[in-house]
Amino acid sequence: MSTVHPDDFKGALGSWAAGVTVVTAKLDGLVYGITVSSFSSLSVDPLLVLVSIQNGNHLTRMIPEARAFAVSILASDQEAVSAAFSKSGREPGSTLGPDVPVVEWHTGSPIVEGSIAHLDCELETAIPGGDHTIMIGRVLGASSNPAKLPLLYFRRGYRKLALD
Repeated sequence: MSTVHPDDFKGALGSWAAGVTVVTAKLDGLVYGITVSSFSSLSVDPLLVLVSIQNGNHLTRMIPEARAFAVSILASDQEAVSAAFSKSGREPGSTLGPDVPVVEWHTGSPIVEGSIAHLDCELETAIPGGDHTIMIGRVLGASSNPAKLPLLYFRRGYRKLALD
């Protein structure tokens, strides 16, 4: 039995600076996306990444049915994009929003334009993980923009990388 209080757990993990991503999927003409900080590379052979999505979110149903998702790694000037995708109560729609330009690539999952990088993935597997589902994706396409800097999330706030 753990004696760790959830607030202490969240505080400790909040000390881990992380890039900010938007994970998206398209199913039956409807698209949806959420801001996700639990994202990681998993393997180079084969090319795999993972994202962790809270159970009950629309994407825990959409990704397994669509068998695909995209990850857009946000640039330092996309804080408003992250904030928009962090809002709860949204429903899947025909677009991600009027102020969110997207492109589609291999899988048809929307990719946020202007992001520092993106990955277009075919779902490899979904694994239960407590109150989240871990989606493992096989990368079918990847692109990056080395001229941009990433948006970071640290101690419950957005941060920007300062280069020396």
